[in-house]
Amino acid sequence: MSAMVALLGSRVVSGAAARLTRSRARAVAYHGIEDPTAFAAQLDHFCASGYRTITGRQLADSLAGGAPLPDRALWLTFDDGDASVVHHGLPLLRERGMVATAFLCGAWVGSDDAPWWQVLEAAVAPSELVATRLALKRSPDTERRRRIDQMQQALTTAGTPVVGRQWSAADVREWLGAGNEVGNHSFDHPCLDRCDGDEQRRQVRLAHERLSEVVGSAVDVFAWPNGDASSAALDELRALGYRLAADCDHRLVARHADALAVSRLRLDTSVGLGRTRAIVSGAHSMVFHLQRRIRGGGESHAVT
Repeated sequence: MSAMVALLGSRVVSGAAARLTRSRARAVAYHGIEDPTAFAAQLDHFCASGYRTITGRQLADSLAGGAPLPDRALWLTFDDGDASVVHHGLPLLRERGMVATAFLCGAWVGSDDAPWWQVLEAAVAPSELVATRLALKRSPDTERRRRIDQMQQALTTAGTPVVGRQWSAADVREWLGAGNEVGNHSFDHPCLDRCDGDEQRRQVRLAHERLSEVVGSAVDVFAWPNGDASSAALDELRALGYRLAADCDHRLVARHADALAVSRLRLDTSVGLGRTRAIVSGAHSMVFHLQRRIRGGGESHAVT
């Protein structure tokens, strides 16, 4: 842990930041459950600190002028549909009476398809991974798909195909039965801003149809894959009646946020309580964006 993160995560600094921003909702963007023990400790910290979990629909209601959210409202979200969330995360949430939202890709529910970045990780040397991933994210969607297909074919020929761990329809039902929520995360997780308009709309629409079928009612909350908003996809969300779309920009939710541009904080389930306190209190977000302004911005290579 860096000295700065240690300072921001100290009880004095994080506690002061949390008190100053107690009326601001926090939306936290997780992915898989890398370390269930560390995640359990994070959840216990949230409970002990007075955070109260909400769903995306509750946040959308509040932003639309409905019932106000409680102080220290906390929206826990999980992107991509890794099976660890329902297998390891759900029991921990249920034990504490907490709720969360899983943003799933419609094509992957009930499948063993591997996310494209997992194929990349298996096919590319570690020293080349960051640069290759960034190059693929910047490539047109058709080119990224072509190269990932080549990688998977080569792995299959070598006898080491990458197989995904995705949610089943039964997993979705169990998740919903515990009071949790499912949202749309596109059909198969492209970088939407690298797709043409027709493909952007198709990604939103096909995922909406598949997930609504599995859930049994219309899904109406969405999270941008890789945090990349795009205009044609946004138009399709509006046409389908979506009430909320979540970014991954590492900020607290704005007091009068646009419901189709809701900020989320990035957090891993494996990190310790010092970093967790720094991030969820809002202290880390403030310093992170100040540093980015001073340094002239930059890109995140890991967000999916």
